[in-house]
Amino acid sequence: MPRQRQRPRGTVERFGSRPENWRGLYYVYVIEKDVEKRVQRRPVLGPTASMSKRAAQDKLVEIIDRELALPPELPRKVTFRNLWERYRSLKSGIWSRANEGPLQSMFKRHVLPAIGDWELSELTPDPLQRLLNQIASRGYSKSLVQHIRTYVRAALEYAVDEGILGRNPARNLEFPKTTKSRSRFYSLEEVRAFLAASTGRENLVFRILLFCGLRPAELLALRIEDVETGRLRIDEAVKDKEKGQNRIGETKTESSDAWVSVPPDLDRDLHGWAAKHPHKDDPKAFLFPTEAGTAYRVGNFLKRVMKPIAKVAGIADFDFRAMRSTASTLFQVHGTVKETQGQMRHADPSTTLRYYVKVIPENQHKAVADFERSVMKKGGNRRSKAKPGGLLMKG
Repeated sequence: MPRQRQRPRGTVERFGSRPENWRGLYYVYVIEKDVEKRVQRRPVLGPTASMSKRAAQDKLVEIIDRELALPPELPRKVTFRNLWERYRSLKSGIWSRANEGPLQSMFKRHVLPAIGDWELSELTPDPLQRLLNQIASRGYSKSLVQHIRTYVRAALEYAVDEGILGRNPARNLEFPKTTKSRSRFYSLEEVRAFLAASTGRENLVFRILLFCGLRPAELLALRIEDVETGRLRIDEAVKDKEKGQNRIGETKTESSDAWVSVPPDLDRDLHGWAAKHPHKDDPKAFLFPTEAGTAYRVGNFLKRVMKPIAKVAGIADFDFRAMRSTASTLFQVHGTVKETQGQMRHADPSTTLRYYVKVIPENQHKAVADFERSVMKKGGNRRSKAKPGGLLMKG
């Protein structure tokens, strides 16, 4: 096993004459045939005419970090921001993309502005508890507050393990009272109102969201080749925060990559849409492209395309999350939990039940009425005529 060594710092020097360049110099230790060797590296950093010595040093540090896959070195006085960047870099190869992006955004918006510049040695439970309380008081969800508490605690626990802190000030943080999130799904009447108010592409998109349960990022990444008889292939998703070729990437989870069933009328209309598509001969063309032939951004499509129609239909609070809950909730009337899970492409049926399937009051009332009838009729029982207080025993 190689010995644990400090990060090589390296030096920069000038070399050459036409043109003159900056060159880095550092050493690394490698194992060759079970023998540890000290190897010199001398990367060319750039021309001295357009690069300062400081810029050359910074580039050398990046090269060393990339080669050794080491997290950023901590300064002597460590702030929470320093710690978070180091902890995040260590976890970047472990966290999924679906988790890392929102988490980074969450900390950038809520945590780092509040405690990022605090030195760890001065950080106590008090400012951490106040941070959670403030976020909760602003009406943010229980899930967001829970994520922040979990990852602040984990980062500080890492500092304890590394010997930077003696104890974790976030270990016993209490969970503040949060506003209960509203579980919204659209009624059958609202669904029919939207269908009546929409035509063409918008009507088709709404039906895909409703009957197939697609996420909006998956819907907008659909290509002509994804349309097959009786089913849609889901294997890509739009990434709103990315640019260029990176805008189309992986779906949310492994289980999201799957086929979903398409009902007959929607299937016929989808094939009709594909047959009239301006780029019908290109199987890679997006099914619902912008005028430039690219994929829509989710936020733009919601704001410019779907919300105006929803407003006409009398749905003032239309959003894609509620649409996915609507798909799950209305599907449960006709399918089992397992079938709902399959169409929604959840890895676990508990996710379907806990977060997406909502109770339809009318169905619940009908179910309990049917239950009562089945019991009372089959048993030949009659309604009890017992009077109030009839069960009291005489002394």
